[in-house]
Order: sequence, then C-alpha cells, then structure tokens
Amino acid sequence: MEPTKKTSNARVQALRLLTVRDRSVQELRDRLQRQFAQEEIEETLDYLERIGYLDDLRFAKNHVQYRNRHRPTGNYLLRLELRSKGVRDSYIEQALNSSALEYELALSLAKQRLGRLERVDALARMRRVCGLLQRRGFPATVARRVVCELLDRDPENEYN
Repeated sequence: MEPTKKTSNARVQALRLLTVRDRSVQELRDRLQRQFAQEEIEETLDYLERIGYLDDLRFAKNHVQYRNRHRPTGNYLLRLELRSKGVRDSYIEQALNSSALEYELALSLAKQRLGRLERVDALARMRRVCGLLQRRGFPATVARRVVCELLDRDPENEYN
C-alpha cells in the first residue's frame, strides 16, 4: 500500500488550501474530507499543527484583525463567525476586541455612515445608524451611546 503517498497528497492539498488563506483546523478538516480518508486527514492535521502551519488561536486573532480593518464587526458577530469555523470558545475569548476597541470601531463605522445620510432627517439617521451597528454585531448599548455622541441626542426620548 502507499499510505505515505496518500498522506503526502493530503498534505499537498492542505498546503494548497493554506496558501490561499489561513484556515481553522475544522475548516481544513472539512475540506480534506471531500477527498481523503479520516486517518490521512488526522495525520496531516497533526503534522501541520506540529510545524506551526495550523493554529486556531492565531487564526482567530487574524480573523478579528482582518474584520476590524475591512468590515468592522462587534464581538457578538465575531463570536458567531469563529464558532462556525470550529474555533474553541477559549481561543475566541482571547481573540475578541476589548470593549474600548469595540466602541471605537462602532464610532468609526457610524461616522462613515452618517456622512452618506446628510439629507435624511435626524430621527431616520439615528434609526439607520443604530440598525447598522446592531446588524454588525455591536451591542445595543454601544449603538445607542455612539448615536447619542454623534447626533448629540437621546434616542430614548426621540423614539417615544
């Protein structure tokens, strides 16, 4: 039999996938299961973890940093994304943004969006920005605080 050749084929495929982008262990396992036997996959994953090519904590931190730069997202949504990629909760907690950074990201995103909403009345602007922040996974308290700061209004009084 040729277990080393099959393992090397699994390794080659895994390395190809990792050159495209960093992946979690579970993501890579899922992709390799399409073509290879479970034993070969586990050998390949163990090897890649030993040499440092697979690291879920590094993956989680890189994912959070990427989202912060390109599509700011709150911790709630980041947590869901990382769980769906098979990252352990302990790694997720280490990778998430601090509450101060989460607030700064929400503030920056809201400022960008408010620039596009100049012709909309204040109440509609407030609702739209608040909705955007909440859809992106920011807590409602952070969204309200950001809107209050930017529009210098109290959303509780505006809605009632």
